[in-house]
Amino acid sequence: MADIFKKEYAGSMDSKYYFTSDKLRAGKIGATASPQTPNQIGELTSRLNQGLKAVEIGAMNQRLLDQVPLEHFNEIRRLNKLTGAEATLHAPIQDLDLAGFTQQGWNEYERQESVEKLKSVIDRAHHMDINGNIPITVHAGGFPAQKWQKEGLYEGGEIKEGQKPLQDQRSEMVIVNQDTGQMQAVRYKKKDYISGREVAWTPEYSMDNLNRTSWDDEKLRIMEWKKDMNEVQDRFDALHRQRLELLKRAEGEKILTEDEKRELTALSAEEQKVHNYRGELYTHIRSLTEDMYSRYKKFGAGEKGIEKRQHEEMFKDVIGKINEDENKIDRIRNDLDKIDEKYGKVKTRDEAKEILNERRKLINTYSEITYDQSETVARAIEQLPAPKTWIPVDDFAKEKVSSSVTEAALYAYKKYGEKAPTISVENVYPEFALSRAESLKETVELAKKNFVEKLKKEIGEKKAKEIANKLIGVTWDVGHIYMLRKHGYTDEDIKKEAEKIGKHVTHIHLTDNFGFEDSHLPPGEGSVNIKEQLSEIEKSLSEKQKEKMKTIVEAGEFVANFKEVPHLYALSHLGSPLYTDDIGPTWGDIWDTHGNYMAGFGEIMPQKYFDLYGAPGFAQLPRELGGSATAPERGRFAASSGEEG
Repeated sequence: MADIFKKEYAGSMDSKYYFTSDKLRAGKIGATASPQTPNQIGELTSRLNQGLKAVEIGAMNQRLLDQVPLEHFNEIRRLNKLTGAEATLHAPIQDLDLAGFTQQGWNEYERQESVEKLKSVIDRAHHMDINGNIPITVHAGGFPAQKWQKEGLYEGGEIKEGQKPLQDQRSEMVIVNQDTGQMQAVRYKKKDYISGREVAWTPEYSMDNLNRTSWDDEKLRIMEWKKDMNEVQDRFDALHRQRLELLKRAEGEKILTEDEKRELTALSAEEQKVHNYRGELYTHIRSLTEDMYSRYKKFGAGEKGIEKRQHEEMFKDVIGKINEDENKIDRIRNDLDKIDEKYGKVKTRDEAKEILNERRKLINTYSEITYDQSETVARAIEQLPAPKTWIPVDDFAKEKVSSSVTEAALYAYKKYGEKAPTISVENVYPEFALSRAESLKETVELAKKNFVEKLKKEIGEKKAKEIANKLIGVTWDVGHIYMLRKHGYTDEDIKKEAEKIGKHVTHIHLTDNFGFEDSHLPPGEGSVNIKEQLSEIEKSLSEKQKEKMKTIVEAGEFVANFKEVPHLYALSHLGSPLYTDDIGPTWGDIWDTHGNYMAGFGEIMPQKYFDLYGAPGFAQLPRELGGSATAPERGRFAASSGEEG
């Protein structure tokens, strides 16, 4: 069986790369419905009238998708069966971010909400095709994460004479605080130091510096609190401790004068203020040290070898001391409870004073233990290197998106089995998260790995891998990746991106542009190296994968601006032959020529021609059957009069 994507060499000077035109090949090239209307049945009918069999249904946002009645998805399945069409589904474009990013930063609850939205899309997609793995395209990232530069940037640090600049680096990068979800941008810049050194501050260099300085600032804050706590105690002891102890002894001997009693009361109150203030500082120190230790454990510091072992041993000792102290504190708490019981039974003032003094001593002992414990923990924290709290949004998104995809795929499998829809993660603009081939590849591979781990005990590892490959894949948008051109990348660089992602591709979006904007031109009307990218993808696919794959032309803006159907542009640019036997002529040769026998029919796609001469599709069917011909009565699923979006 012929390949979907074919390279034919007719001679040493002739190289052709084209889609074959048999019913399993060129019939897989389709178009999108307008995502700006909930009337997706009307949109589907409009595309079927143009002779297309692959149509991508979708909505701009969740609100529009929710306006499509559930019964319409069942009707789409009926139309597919009636016409032999194969509709796919695009998840909401604007408000579904599988990583959980918002304008205010990252939020785990937003991620979970996006997973629930995707589950809802899965359910609707299954209504459209209950017997196969209908692809659901969902954007990998919905948030700007970086800007790229092909060459000219140096490695972070001092730039030495004769040093060569690096290739393929970020000139700008958004970083995220894994602990708080806060985000900020860091940019490449060169700084001239007083010493005469020139230092390159790459985004990664700035990020590492932020991790170190913020960690050091927290250490400094702990040191200042400790210093303040000790100073206030030392100042009180130097000025008042001796006098206070003297007055306390005199009180026990009952020889205080009235003035001395008032002095004792004032000094005791001052001592309590010092104690309360130290307690507040202790609370701050303990809270911050616990928080810092938690971040160190969660986000690591890239330690290796001896240093890592030393810190592990140090914290074993710290934890041992804390456990020992906690046992002492538990005993003090028990003693305090007993004292409280005794205090309720006292009969004289002297007995009450004695119990209160005993209680005060226990509280002071309790405080000293906790202060000492805080000192021990703080000293340990001060020796730790900075954890990687701030990381690139792109790296952060890999983990979060892969988790979301895994959750959704498991939901789909458990509900629909092996006939569940396929979650096909799409690369967006290169500036967005996970839109370079390497990042997207790692994300999808991690999602598949997680999926297998969750299911292997239940169905076996081999079967779990087979299902993971079936239910998780990539939608590769050839136009999106081509926008690397504005950052200095070549067609060869972009072809390598397609090569890296090839084996994971389950769905393709075809669109053309000039490398600057997502122009949504038909194939061949811009400068995107479409054929080269498709050729690289083909090399990684099995024959079965090629048979299932659909290729959707995204040219809605072209349709809106020029009122032309883009399908013939695609067939022409890809060199697809007019006849199923792969014999000439090709669509590029004849689609705008005069109609002669065996030489095509001229520009046959416009609806006016269909209406006048008939069409090789369903244009002449009544509306209620998916056509557009006038009928005595309109069906309840009427066609849309809108243009293609």
